[in-house]
Amino acid sequence: MQLSHFDLNLLRALDILLTERNVTRAAERLCVTQQAASSALQRLRHHFDDELLTRVGRHLELTPLARSLVMPIREALLTVQSALEVRPHFDPATARYKCRIAMSDYCLHVILPHLLQYLTITAPNMQCAVETLSPASFDRLEMGEVDFCLTAHDMRLYGTHRPSKHIRTMPLFRDDFVCVADPAHVDIANGMSLRTYRRARHNTVDFGEDLKTIVEDAWASSGTEFDIAALVPNFAAQIFMLPGTPLVATSQRRLANTLAPRLGLAVAECPMKLPQLQEILFWHERTEQDPARIFVRKAFSLVIDQLGEEPPSNHKSHL
Repeated sequence: MQLSHFDLNLLRALDILLTERNVTRAAERLCVTQQAASSALQRLRHHFDDELLTRVGRHLELTPLARSLVMPIREALLTVQSALEVRPHFDPATARYKCRIAMSDYCLHVILPHLLQYLTITAPNMQCAVETLSPASFDRLEMGEVDFCLTAHDMRLYGTHRPSKHIRTMPLFRDDFVCVADPAHVDIANGMSLRTYRRARHNTVDFGEDLKTIVEDAWASSGTEFDIAALVPNFAAQIFMLPGTPLVATSQRRLANTLAPRLGLAVAECPMKLPQLQEILFWHERTEQDPARIFVRKAFSLVIDQLGEEPPSNHKSHL
């Protein structure tokens, strides 16, 4: 069928029907009656000569053909949307723009406050909608549901939800690891020896799904069995739970230097050699030339440059 013979309005209906897998919810999102949404589905079924959505029990499921259409249809719509959003220039001082960013809790504490400080001055009408990074965040980036992902360049954390060849990246900065503890319970005023570190009780981050952190991988490779007293869901919680306990957290330096002073915690160099983290900004190639997104990418770079290299902790480690 020639494009001139196809109602392009049906593409958006198809995208939403395949996403929702429910005619009632699709009608609500399309702002039409349920009868109109059902009619659109019938026309699409006729065009593709396929049921597209079939009932399985009480739910509608995608047919094999429908599953193969999900990404091409979404890509086509997002490409058109991106083209319609392009302007000759982007004036951050006056433009209204909503930037959607998925980032780890680490970046939320270390980077986001400085980014917002910069944006509220240079782009007062911009809104940042920040969500917690999850294994599905790269799928959301592919689908145009977020503009950027900001996280460590450690693809083990995302299982099958890995960035595709259409995702662009920009390295932002590196970070290393330090030890954090409550000085009332763990004496690290003069640093922490490797022997003390190995004998300490630790808390660590549990990503679930049998995923190990860089720290846990290093522990396993060392041949030493570490005493893990607590598992927490994110990096910030790892530090926030330390006051009043005899536990030691092995945390990113920037995060430790941000949170530890507020909580009266001590920071010492980690006596064990651990790999560095590299934080990466991810975005989809379809937004590569969009002036608003270019501005945000430059904002990230400027903020990181202003932060500079993180100074080392004041403590020495002892072997």
